[in-house]
Amino acid sequence: MDIFLPALVTIFVVVDPLGTAAVFSALLSGQDVSTARKTAFRASITAAGLLVAFGLMGDALLHHLGISIGAFRIAGGLLLFVTAFRMLMGFHDPDQLESEETAYSDRTDVAIFPLSIPLLAGPGAMTASILHMTAVHTIEGKVLVIIAIVAVQLIALFSMLGADRLVRLFGPSGSSLLARIMGVLMAAMAVQFMIDGAAQTFNF
Repeated sequence: MDIFLPALVTIFVVVDPLGTAAVFSALLSGQDVSTARKTAFRASITAAGLLVAFGLMGDALLHHLGISIGAFRIAGGLLLFVTAFRMLMGFHDPDQLESEETAYSDRTDVAIFPLSIPLLAGPGAMTASILHMTAVHTIEGKVLVIIAIVAVQLIALFSMLGADRLVRLFGPSGSSLLARIMGVLMAAMAVQFMIDGAAQTFNF
């Protein structure tokens, strides 16, 4: 649980399945149920594959580029903090989600963009995946991180499949409040990432 739970919580907060479900509902409004279901499955599977691949290969990529894990933790923390700030300031509120619908309305394959990237597997989620994957050094630990990634994408999948119900259940105020609570949690995690990275970089 020391490996699985932190990875699950971090990736869940970053991905924000409920926010993604609201975007999904807006993007797929007017589509038949079969098309919406296929889109949800494609988006979740693609995002899970991207996060797992980036988590497994990210360490080797960083080594090849000459970037230390400590430096990546600091950069990742800053990136997560920016995402948290956006959530706290209301960039994921319903009116913003409607503007995202307009921005992406001319895209034919919404399962890839914007659902998979950047919503379900954006820079923040990729950062969280590689940070948690590089923090463990056993096969069992990496498998637990992969399970956490898949679990979050399954939650996102079911959220998208029940998007209309979730939006009606929480309403605009509830969705806004939930986004801000997640933003606070994400900000705290981002600061912890930066503290850990500084400690590893400067050996204190």
